[in-house]
Amino acid sequence: MSFNSPSPGRPPARYLDQLSAALERARLFNGEGLAAAARIVEHVIAEDGIVYVFGSGHSQLAALELSRRAGSIAALQVVFDPAWGLAEHVEGYGEALVADQPPGPRDCLIAISHSGNTATAIDIARRARATGTPVIAVTSVSASRRAEARHSSGMKLSQLADVVLDDGAAGADPGIVVDGLDEMLGPTSTIVAAALMHQIVVQAVERLALRGVRAPVLRPNSMDGGRTHNERLRDRYRDRVRLVP
Repeated sequence: MSFNSPSPGRPPARYLDQLSAALERARLFNGEGLAAAARIVEHVIAEDGIVYVFGSGHSQLAALELSRRAGSIAALQVVFDPAWGLAEHVEGYGEALVADQPPGPRDCLIAISHSGNTATAIDIARRARATGTPVIAVTSVSASRRAEARHSSGMKLSQLADVVLDDGAAGADPGIVVDGLDEMLGPTSTIVAAALMHQIVVQAVERLALRGVRAPVLRPNSMDGGRTHNERLRDRYRDRVRLVP
C-alpha cells in the first residue's frame, strides 16, 4: 500500500482547510488590533521591558511557542503553569504564579484564553492592570460573549485588556464533524493564537528597525555565531527572564 500514491483532483485536507480559513479570518478581523498590540510591544522593547505571556492548559502551548526560539525575542517571559490548567478555574492560583515576579509598568502582558473566562488568566490580567501593565488578550470574541462569567469579579479577559485579538474560532473550538461521532475534531485556536503573537513580534521589530533600534531577536543556534549571539542576549536578561520547562 502506497501512502504517496496520487489521487485525482484535490486531496482531502479538511483540517488544513479549516486552519487556513481560521488564519485568514484572524488576519481580516485583527488588523487594527495587531497594529495596536505591536505598538505596545515596540514600546516595551524600546524601554528595555519584558513581554510576559500566559496561557492556561492548551493555550500554554501557544505561549511556549514564542519562548527561547529563533525568530522570537529574548525579552520574553512565559508565566509557566506547572499544573497545565488543572487549576485554571481556581481563583487566586493565577496570582500565585506571578507573585514573586509580577509584570511592571514598563512591561506588557499577553494573556491567552479561548473562552475568556479562565480564572487564572483573569487573575493575572487583573494583577497586571493593578501595576499599570498594558494587557493584550487573545481570545474568541464570539465564544467569550456566550460564555458565562465564572470569576467572582464578574469580569472576562476581554474586559481587562487594552487590546483584544480574536482567534476566530467559535464555540468550544473544534469545528470538524465526522459522521458517526458525537465529538468534533480539529481545534485551531492554539495555532492561530501563536500565529497572532508571532505577527505582533514581527510588526514590533519592523517598527523598531525603522527607528534604528535593534530588537533582541534570537538567531538559530546552527548559524555561524548564532549560539554566541543568543547566549549574549540571555546574559542580558538573565536576572529578569527565567527559563521554563
